[in-house]
Amino acid sequence: MIILFIHASDFSFNVKEKAIKEPEEAKLKSIELKNVLVCFTTVEKGDDEEILNEAINDILDVYSKVKAASVVIYPYAHLSSNLANPDTAIKVLESLENLLKDKVKVYRAPFGWYKAFSISCYGHPLSELSRRIRKGEELEKSEELKYCEKFGFPTSAESAFMRRAVIGYLRNIFQPIFESENNENVSNGEMSILYRNVESGRILPCINENPRVIVVYGGVKELDFPKEIIDSKNRIKVWWVNESRTYVDVGRLVYYFILESIRKQPPTLPDWLNPIQVRLLPVKKDFLDFSIQVAERLRKEGIRVNIDDLDDSLGNKIRRAGTEWIPFVIIIGEREVKTSTLTVKIRANNEQKSMSVEELVKEIKDEVKERQNLPLYYSLYKHENR
Repeated sequence: MIILFIHASDFSFNVKEKAIKEPEEAKLKSIELKNVLVCFTTVEKGDDEEILNEAINDILDVYSKVKAASVVIYPYAHLSSNLANPDTAIKVLESLENLLKDKVKVYRAPFGWYKAFSISCYGHPLSELSRRIRKGEELEKSEELKYCEKFGFPTSAESAFMRRAVIGYLRNIFQPIFESENNENVSNGEMSILYRNVESGRILPCINENPRVIVVYGGVKELDFPKEIIDSKNRIKVWWVNESRTYVDVGRLVYYFILESIRKQPPTLPDWLNPIQVRLLPVKKDFLDFSIQVAERLRKEGIRVNIDDLDDSLGNKIRRAGTEWIPFVIIIGEREVKTSTLTVKIRANNEQKSMSVEELVKEIKDEVKERQNLPLYYSLYKHENR
């Protein structure tokens, strides 16, 4: 919302003709006032109750300072190119008027009409002011954000995968009839992925990245994860509804799942969100060929898998997989090669058991099935590129 404040010694307007096809009813067709604070008001996309409350505070602040006798809310669409639709704008302006009624004498010019107006500005230092009211979050770097950094947010291949997986997760929820990019004006049942530059606040991994990735769905949808999450420093909005559309911040939803994961012991991401679901640990280089065969079988089943092919001890390989929250770790030794069975360490319950490839595939819960974007060989990514 943008408001241009003019403290006027004299102000008048007269309604002339329709400016849009369906303007609101012109209940107030003309007015003449003295010592009035005229609030030329532009309602923008995304303006909601939070914005309204800030606008009320700003109007009352200026009103008290200039000692005006009354306030006029005057719709003025010329201060922004990011306009709310007419129905929304009318509702916001009505709410603005109603919230002010008990506090000051207030008038509101009708929306959607051409009007002739005359204004005489007092000319004192506070007689011309403007305010742009936006949603602003004062975000701090919390201790928990180290887990976003652990996965290399915002620039790593893992972070790119996790964003795509969350978009796939939302796609499964919304089941859109049509999908696009950077189209906020989605119709009912449509979904679009928005890329928005951060306009304010500190750039932080997951919660305030540049660009912010937002999924918008045409329709009101109640989601089964919280609208807001709280870490040790911040209260963070994850999703919201505006103008009959549902918005979800993708990076913040990733952060929600990370926070849920660290509440478990050991911390464990959902299988669908993990960039690598299975890691193969050949005990010796002699077992690398068999590891490749197993990996290819898993890949054919849509499982994201890689092989720790570093020349390192088994203990170090196991510790490395644990540090990286790999949910299923398979040790490949002589017994596994001879019997064609897999010794699987399952992170979620600290269990180790013998399984076939088919049994392992059934064990992995992945409704999203996002494709793998990391190399098969651990050395090609972690060892050389980091």
